[in-house]
Amino acid sequence: MTDQTWLLKIRNEPVWRSPGSGRSDIHSFAWGVWPWMNWGLPLVAIITVGNGGWALLMLLVISPVLVPVLGLLGSLPRFLLRKSGITTTPASITALLFVQWWAWVAAMITPPGATDGSPIPAVMQGLSPAPISGGFLQAVMLGGSGIAVMCWIAVLVLAIVLRTKTSPPAASKRGTLIAWIAAVMLPVLFVAMIWLGGAVTAQQRDAAGETVAEVQALALSVQAERALERHEQAQGQLSLVRGMIADDGWGISQRGIDRRTSFTEAVDSYGFDLRFHHEPLAEGLVDVEAIEGELIGQGWMKDEKGALVDPHGNVVEIFSNENGLRVSLLSPSWWGDSWDISDELGYGLDDAFARTYAYDEWPTP
Repeated sequence: MTDQTWLLKIRNEPVWRSPGSGRSDIHSFAWGVWPWMNWGLPLVAIITVGNGGWALLMLLVISPVLVPVLGLLGSLPRFLLRKSGITTTPASITALLFVQWWAWVAAMITPPGATDGSPIPAVMQGLSPAPISGGFLQAVMLGGSGIAVMCWIAVLVLAIVLRTKTSPPAASKRGTLIAWIAAVMLPVLFVAMIWLGGAVTAQQRDAAGETVAEVQALALSVQAERALERHEQAQGQLSLVRGMIADDGWGISQRGIDRRTSFTEAVDSYGFDLRFHHEPLAEGLVDVEAIEGELIGQGWMKDEKGALVDPHGNVVEIFSNENGLRVSLLSPSWWGDSWDISDELGYGLDDAFARTYAYDEWPTP
């Protein structure tokens, strides 16, 4: 009988380790990089989200809170596993971790940036040799974020379940194979996703139903001729409205080609933003509802915002008050560089804004 009573208080409960915990396999690799991903991904997100710009400034301001919160949430499942004595990632979790990490990366590189000047393209757009549209970026961002969150929840649930086990989970060959497939194929799918963004964008059609490639194959002179025809058609539609209000005395506030291109749209596009104004009429305010009713009877319609839409897709609005009246037209968009087309049409400075027009007259684009 020993007189060292403190030895009797030692609990001899063994701390078990996962099978193969001493090996350098895919599960051990995932276990080793797990902490780095938990803390590294939030730091990388600060740089990549919005590709700088105002987003970088905002994220830097909240980073003292954002990074620790995201890092601790990502570390929670691993902490629970370590408390149970697990020293390598269970096979049921390894593949989920790879999916989660790559999903976060995909989501982080999709938001475009913003500045006081021109928008900043998203990181994914910079990685692609072909333009990627904003719609595709948004789909990837939402999909990637959703997948990452679901994987984190699944990993957390599995970690809680494994804590209750009395013996370590064995790494099955099937689980290991799935983990290797995820580790190898996810980077390939990531590259394929960027390529797919360019391929999908190239198939988007403009208001004429043409793809980017179809329009870019045309000579600039042909594109300019089409733009001129579209301008005349849009002005003709707006002149119908102007003729219902006043025969002459119209001044212009906005003319010609409207550049629609932005980095979120990814591809050069243009339309027409046409605006005319008129002094107050002697007979008083214009009956806008009566004009709209007559145009609707001619096949026009109203959109969800209450604006008139003609059969060609032009959005027309009429404003009338005691200070005067304004009519405007916003056309659909077509692929093409507005600057190049304007140069081809010989657009230049003139006295278009200084003169007035009859209802069926308008300046060149």
